[in-house]
This record gives sequence, C-alpha cells and structure tokens, in this order.
Amino acid sequence: QDIAQAEAQSHLATLEDRHATNAALVALKPDTGEVLAMLGSADFNDAEIDGQVNVTMRLRQPGSSIKPVTYVTAFEQGWTPATVIWDVETEFIDALGRSYVPKNYDRKVRGPVLVRQALAQSLNIPAVKTLDFVGLPAMLDTAHRLGIDSLNRPDYGLSLTLGGGDVTLMEMASAYSVFANGGKRVPPVAILHIEDASGRTIEEYQPPAGEQVISPQHAYLITDILSDNKARSGAFGPNSALKLSRPAAAKTGTTDDWRDSWTMGYTPDLVVGVWVGNSDNSEMKNLPGLRGAAPIWHAIMEYALLDQEPVAFERPHGLVEKAVCAVSGKLPTDHCPTVN
Repeated sequence: QDIAQAEAQSHLATLEDRHATNAALVALKPDTGEVLAMLGSADFNDAEIDGQVNVTMRLRQPGSSIKPVTYVTAFEQGWTPATVIWDVETEFIDALGRSYVPKNYDRKVRGPVLVRQALAQSLNIPAVKTLDFVGLPAMLDTAHRLGIDSLNRPDYGLSLTLGGGDVTLMEMASAYSVFANGGKRVPPVAILHIEDASGRTIEEYQPPAGEQVISPQHAYLITDILSDNKARSGAFGPNSALKLSRPAAAKTGTTDDWRDSWTMGYTPDLVVGVWVGNSDNSEMKNLPGLRGAAPIWHAIMEYALLDQEPVAFERPHGLVEKAVCAVSGKLPTDHCPTVN
C-alpha cells in the first residue's frame, strides 16, 4: 500500500505537463480474491484532486483494456490466436442507420493480421470486427461472468470493445484475475478476520474453490497473447513498461479524449490494475496508457514480486500448438511458407 502511493505520487510528478493529477491502483491475489492494496487516490488528504474519493470504485471508461473480454468470447465461438482478421477501413451501420468507421490508434491499417497480433498490438479495427462477429449479447455475457457488473445498459454499440462502456477499476482487476487464475472467478475480498472485544473469532475468511466461468484453455490463450512481448513489440517496442523481469501479461487502455489511462496486468500470483486521470474527468494532454499508467504498474509489480522466484503460467491440457502461415493463419504451404 505504501509503495503504491509512493510510486503513484512519484510518477504523477513527471506528468504535470500532461495535466494528469490523480491515480488509483488495485492489487489482488487471484486464487483467493484477497485485496492486497487499494489506492483510491494519489493523496487522501489532497482536496484539489478529491483525494477522499475512492476512484477504484468509480465508473470510468476502460479504453482498450476491455478488449480481452471480446477476444475470449471469440475463442468460445471457435476462433484461435491464429484466426485472421482484415485490418482495413470498414464502415459499420448501427440499428439506427448511423455510420461508424473505427480507426486504429496510429491511424494506419495493416491488412490481414492474426488475432495474436491484433490483441497484442491493441488494434482497434480488428477488435470492432471481432465484436461484430461474436455479438454484443455474447460479449456482455462474458463480461458479467468475469465480474464486470457495471456493463448493464441496453444501448451499447460496437465501440464497447474500445471502452465505450463505464466500469470500475476493481471490476477490471477482478476480471483479469480470472485470466490469471485459469478461468476461475474468486470475488474480491477485503476483510479476512473479525473478532470481538475479547478476542474471540467471529468470522474467518475461507477462500472458495472459485467458479469456472471460462475454460482454462481460453484463459491461457489470452494470457499467452498478453505476455507475448514479441507480438506487441510492433506497437509498443521491445522494451516497454509492459515487460517485466519475469513472465507477465499486460494490457493498456486509453480513451479517445485522453480522460483515462489504464494498465492491467498479472503474473500467476499477483494482479495489478492502475488508472491515471483527473477526478473531475477533465482531459489530459496526449497521455496513453503506456505512458500514464504502465510505469506505475511496472514499478509495483517488480517491487511486490522482488523476493519471489519467477513463476511461469501453467499451460492446461487440451491445447495444440502448430506453426501457421503468417498471412493466412492456416497451415504453411509452398505458396505461404512464412510461419508465426
């Protein structure tokens, strides 16, 4: 808790020119749901940033950090990390006849891309196409199974996969805990022990077995992509703040108007979610998740796990690994020998 506050304040001091004044953080133990740290604001006593407001429980837009929910829904419908999506400018028409043409963060298109590249590099057009394929009801069902209960409006559109729905940082951390915990959901818990004035135990938290809300195989596929530093390097570079000294999965999020900067990530033992922004919802200046929230996430993860041996993500049975054509996503042929 102390190091979370220190790192948040230290990093915010470097962002004064970006009009970023506040940060929040949640750290969870994925297999028990225990809240290890909850930083509601960068400074509880700072009235200028509404420091006594617990932002971890306030609704904010998650940006691209919601994309894994869409892609795990696609895995449940038969897609794989090698499924090809065409990253080209595409117009969608909603139920009211309105046009929607999503753009990638860098305003570029890449043609055919594999799901692995699309998620790891956080491409927007493929994410919208994925949601269009699985359907909004299916994605919302997945979100609710993961514990994101705030997504409950009837009027969402395809921009939901880019963060067009309000969620809380606690909900997002809990959802990522499911990926870290092999698809099992254990709700967050803050109180482990209660005793009366004479010291007698009234209640003792016993971690539940957890509910298998997505399959271990699908959870692992999301983890494998989000921990693939090579796959994300095309967008984030090979040595970004998302890369730790141990195996770790991570995803950033940035809202279009720069009001919210997110980084969510985990190892098998620890889940940490970080938000950077302003309590009054005012815009920051060109501050993406990688620059705003990721440095805090990186520092906390490295500090918290400093004395622990690196642990690899456990690969479940039932997965088949094959080399595929980098263009088609299918098995290599004489016409497409390049593999991923």
